Amino acid sequence: MSVHLPGPAWHADVVGKLHRTARQRPNCPAIIDRHGTTSFCDLYVAAARQAQELETHPDHGAGVTVLRATPSAEFFIQVCAALMAGRTPLVLPARVPEAAALRAVQAARRGGCRPWKAVLAVSGHGQVPVLTHGESPAAPRKARALGILPGGRALFAAPMYLNGPFEFALRQLLLGGCIILAPRFEAKQWLENVVGHKPDWAFLVPTQIQQVWDACPPRGFRSACSSLRLLVHSSAPCPPQLRRRLAAALGPARVAEYYGTTLYDGTFSPYTSRSAGDTPLPGTELRIVDPSRWPVAAGAQGTIEGRSRAGLISHRTDQPCTGRSEWQSVGDLGKRIKDTDRIEVTDVAVPGRAIVAGIKVAVAETHDTLFAHPAVQSCEIRVSPHDRFGSVLSAVVQTTDPTLTPAVLRTWCAQRLTPPQRPHAIELRRTAALDHTTL
Repeated sequence: MSVHLPGPAWHADVVGKLHRTARQRPNCPAIIDRHGTTSFCDLYVAAARQAQELETHPDHGAGVTVLRATPSAEFFIQVCAALMAGRTPLVLPARVPEAAALRAVQAARRGGCRPWKAVLAVSGHGQVPVLTHGESPAAPRKARALGILPGGRALFAAPMYLNGPFEFALRQLLLGGCIILAPRFEAKQWLENVVGHKPDWAFLVPTQIQQVWDACPPRGFRSACSSLRLLVHSSAPCPPQLRRRLAAALGPARVAEYYGTTLYDGTFSPYTSRSAGDTPLPGTELRIVDPSRWPVAAGAQGTIEGRSRAGLISHRTDQPCTGRSEWQSVGDLGKRIKDTDRIEVTDVAVPGRAIVAGIKVAVAETHDTLFAHPAVQSCEIRVSPHDRFGSVLSAVVQTTDPTLTPAVLRTWCAQRLTPPQRPHAIELRRTAALDHTTL
């Protein structure tokens, strides 16, 4: 079954790649999840059938398909179906309201933008939809630069609504490789997946790596990870002590650090690199600027900006789609190493933002969600260090309602926020009584 629809520039490339892989590797595993194995033939047939259904139904989404991300084959079948139908998959967490993001992506498409993905990203004091188009996701440039190879096996234990894991997994699939999706991250389960499925590429964040390291002795870690050609970590700098342990256990050539954002490609550096800073990915331009967006001298700290020379275009939905890559920034700080193109990232924890379990969150969103509860008079959100998650949010809430409890507020947040956005602890301060309750 084939789908032939007019669409954006990347459409024919994606459809052709899925069709060729299904024809050439029909019985090879494409996706392994907790339900079992989905072959490339099964993936293509199911996605093509869903694409035809999308084509025959009224397009009330104006070319946008809202998908709730799950670590499952069914989710990626839906993603492939949307792409095969020339639609934009808007990838969202399970409980986050979709109306505002959907309207924003629809408006961008009506303006002529044809993105192959739309995700939420932390920008400023909140999450905003970010679109990616231009260079096809089936193009091998970025995947190969990150060590993702055709026919390889990649293990993921991260939420698929996050830009990095979602994009890496999709690129591995489109290279004809297999993705292994853990339902959630648990250190012992991750080790069992590595031993049982023998991936050659895996992605973790430093707090997860620390938990895996703590779950078994160094010799056990080395033995369990014997199939890994490359372990990639991102989201926050790896602590120096853990970095040394990884290099000693696996060898520096088998561990690499990736720095990147939803708005631009970043840097990639194996532990074998002896020079300071990290090298930009091929096709990527990075610069360090002052508050007026003027480039600063080498060695001086400033804001990192990036853009693509390879045709990969990303922008917020409230920015015009110019058809070319513009300088973009998420506020991370860094400096350029003198007489090189290498960039050293110096700070990703900018004001108003926290990194919880490797995931960037906007503090204002947690505040606004709690403050929207009718019994909350005021609230304060604090960021605190945490041994397991790196940092967590906590809330101090003022109320006059004698029936309000931390459990009620936890339920309120669970219905509106992702787990990293939710307060780890909630302290209630009642202004009309002496009662004082702490979670």
